[in-house]
Amino acid sequence: MNMQQMVQAMQKMQRQYEKEHKVLEETEFEYTANGAVKIVLKGNLEMVSLEFIDQELLKDDPEMVSDMIKLAYNGARDQINDAEDALAAKFQQNNKGGMMF
Repeated sequence: MNMQQMVQAMQKMQRQYEKEHKVLEETEFEYTANGAVKIVLKGNLEMVSLEFIDQELLKDDPEMVSDMIKLAYNGARDQINDAEDALAAKFQQNNKGGMMF
């Protein structure tokens, strides 16, 4: 493979990565913390929704509600990070020439 073909292949891979990353950014990730709080984030970390499943927590223990929100957010964020890592690994695996895109 000559240099021009390698550059074209890398450009094609870059466009494909950007296309798939755009889809990932619009994908919704949901996480429920201890059956009490459910959060939905888009892949770009935009919060779509926050739901209090256990309404009693709001009255009884507002500090726990805060902890559950953090837990749910972090869980959803971790799912997004895992999806981004998997996407990057897919393209690194396909990049046998060792060039970065």
